[in-house]
Amino acid sequence: MALDAALPAVPRSSKPRPAALLRGLTARVGLTAVVLASFAVRVVASAAHPVPRLFPDEYLYTEMARSLGGGHLPAIRGASAHFPALLAPLLAAPLQALASPETAYRLTQAENALLMSLAAVPVYLIARRLSLPSRHALLCAVFAVAIPDLVFSAYTVADPAAYPLVLAAFVTGLAALERPRKRTQLLFLAFAGLATLDRVQYVVVPVVFFAAAAVVDRRRMLASQRLPLLICAVPAVGVLVIGASRVLGYYSNVTNLHVGGGVLRWAAGGLFLLAYASGIVLVPGALVALARPRNRAELAFSALTVGMTLAFLFEASLYAANGSARFHERYLFTLLPLVPLAFGVYAKHGFPARRAVLAIAACLIVLVARIPLSGYIEGLGRDDSPFLNGLYRLQPALSTAAASLLVAAVATLLLLFAIAVSRRGGGAAAALLVATGVLALSSAGAVSLDANEAQAVERQLVPTPSSWVDDAHVGPVTLVQTEGAQQAAALEQLYWNRSITNELLLGKEALPTDAYVAPRLHTTADGHIVGVDGAVLFQSWGATATFQNAQEIEHAKTWALWVPQGAPQLSLLENGRYFDGWLASKGTLAVWPDATGRVRGTLRFALTLPRHRRTGVTVQFGRHHYRIRPGRVTAIEYTIDKAGPLTLRFKASSGHWLQDFRHVSVQSTAPTFTRAPGAQPAATAPV
Repeated sequence: MALDAALPAVPRSSKPRPAALLRGLTARVGLTAVVLASFAVRVVASAAHPVPRLFPDEYLYTEMARSLGGGHLPAIRGASAHFPALLAPLLAAPLQALASPETAYRLTQAENALLMSLAAVPVYLIARRLSLPSRHALLCAVFAVAIPDLVFSAYTVADPAAYPLVLAAFVTGLAALERPRKRTQLLFLAFAGLATLDRVQYVVVPVVFFAAAAVVDRRRMLASQRLPLLICAVPAVGVLVIGASRVLGYYSNVTNLHVGGGVLRWAAGGLFLLAYASGIVLVPGALVALARPRNRAELAFSALTVGMTLAFLFEASLYAANGSARFHERYLFTLLPLVPLAFGVYAKHGFPARRAVLAIAACLIVLVARIPLSGYIEGLGRDDSPFLNGLYRLQPALSTAAASLLVAAVATLLLLFAIAVSRRGGGAAAALLVATGVLALSSAGAVSLDANEAQAVERQLVPTPSSWVDDAHVGPVTLVQTEGAQQAAALEQLYWNRSITNELLLGKEALPTDAYVAPRLHTTADGHIVGVDGAVLFQSWGATATFQNAQEIEHAKTWALWVPQGAPQLSLLENGRYFDGWLASKGTLAVWPDATGRVRGTLRFALTLPRHRRTGVTVQFGRHHYRIRPGRVTAIEYTIDKAGPLTLRFKASSGHWLQDFRHVSVQSTAPTFTRAPGAQPAATAPV
């Protein structure tokens, strides 16, 4: 393979000995076994992850894959998508083109499992480039596929492809720094370019490479790295001419992020959590090795490692400091396999600088004692961190405080073990095995928690079958997102049903599912929805609707599929009535006229409160006030004869919170409007 260029070459003047050939064969067999075992484990783990839940990312990548698989430019719901990270959609495009959504989803998971498992190969090659023993190199490869972040192989996102590509860029960059040659330089640019095409965050990798070249070659850098400098100058000039915001497209908001003191605070916290996420026992020795390189290869390794750490940490901290206040491990996990490699260099040199190791370990013990992980694990702090999710899995058996104390105690023991290893001058393999074991346990916890949460999403948000809209065979479908509706529920329908080609927002407070095309719905005075031709998928989570000229042909969870004759025409819409009958503290009830232009008929519904409620609630509909008492049914009936649409606003005097964080007042039956005899049926309006 191309990465073989990074392996140490055997001198041509000497013939390889049989023992050396056997060791090489054994190492390759071992590396192959690591990749295949990791692939098998991750495929099995992905089977317990039945639906996507990282939104809107998973939907956007999949929708672009479908567009590319159909032979079109990347698009989201038919609109051109200016999205610079296209490698993941390109890899998934053939699967989306040839298989059903369900099969394509499982095949993409398998593809991702293979990609992430292949990260073991460049890690092994980096170790051999640093002249580490084959056994340590294989253990580093195992470490690379044991980290909790391989849980991302179950997701249809860009991270699985980025992981091996960034490490491949690292090993080829290391070779190009140690011995600048066109072949390794071009290989580095190819892998760095593919990593950037997969995740825009990795556009900093070439910058880090040139900074490392300046450290290694100093003034000679311009001569030694002339070829990659000239090649990278072309896109750099293009970005300057076109403008960074236009090139970034979907990610253009990055140019508006604020750099302040918060970035430094999050960077410090990120370094601390990275030490935890790497198994912590290897960190003191690894830091010593990075600070004291002894040859050109080690200097290049240190420069690349430090440069990538600073660059990725800055990106993660920038997002955290600008509103996304959590540990963005997704931006940092490609750094984790570098820790055992640096520790291997430390062990190779005979465990030097023991006082420095003692000082670093002592500082970490103090930090572990003073900074409990519970503050990061609670709330949304663990959302982007498989490592913290793995620790969170301890909580069913332990309280938050007890789990945090246990983790701190284990970390302290590991740091004491690091000091002992340094003092004894041996035990490198044992330290690496311990770190790998700790991460494997955390990985098991992360996979278990992820499976539970994904299965909960399936139960709550995904109908059976998941492609129920496609199975109705009603042609193109427009999804109507209503006020108070769950965005995740809408994204699940978009993900599993290719026939949903449009999204509209009904109401001022209705939220779009993503940053792409989702215009506000416009209705005429007689209730016709403008711009819709065909079936309508209506979100009934926080609104109740009926149509004058449409038939409800399917109903699943909080969704109703309506097929109209012509442009759909609303008959009745109540915003603020939830799927289970609870009313919000305020909302509106609207009725549209028939073909005569009048609303004539009787509006009926009933209001109640559960018997266990202690006090009643006063509800105002229009000018009328109703006192709703627990355990009693209050039937409400309006006789209406009015020109044009009718709108009744309702408001409750008090309310309470449900466990799912909905603020509700009273319960209501679905409102019905019986049109008066002689009323004209709705006219079919042109689109």
